[in-house]
Amino acid sequence: MSSKKQLLAQYDLHNILYNNVIADISDEESNKCIADPMNSVKWLAGHLAWAQLNLGNIGGVPQEFEWRDHFHTKQGATPADLAAPASELPTLARIKDKWNEMGSKIRVGLENLPEEALNSEVPVQHPIAPFDNTLGGLWAFINHHQAYTIGQIGILRRGLGKEAMQYR
Repeated sequence: MSSKKQLLAQYDLHNILYNNVIADISDEESNKCIADPMNSVKWLAGHLAWAQLNLGNIGGVPQEFEWRDHFHTKQGATPADLAAPASELPTLARIKDKWNEMGSKIRVGLENLPEEALNSEVPVQHPIAPFDNTLGGLWAFINHHQAYTIGQIGILRRGLGKEAMQYR
């Protein structure tokens, strides 16, 4: 299996798991912080959707995300994030809808990315040393970030008294 197919398989899995990990969590529950200073389910779900913007850029299909002001991080913020106008905090359902709307478009862009493009250098230094400074390395890092954050929501899900996330 090619590197691109492996990265796409992870991308597809994250789309399934994202929807599954927030299933049956109400908007009220999504705002709860079960222990200080942990993030809420809503913040993590929004942050994952915000992080999808990077994959859209990799696939050549930039996406709009109207809640940049709520879900970026200092380390990963772009000038567009930092200059974003104030917005109303969305519901968890709106965040989920935006994730799914962006996901299908991003998937097409990533699928159409030439395999050889994964070896091209990117001007952004990775925050984690094992990843090289290639487009493929950046995509691999983002995939790891998505999986890690979905896992955090999985823990919060159980802390809210919900059943464990399903993998199918």
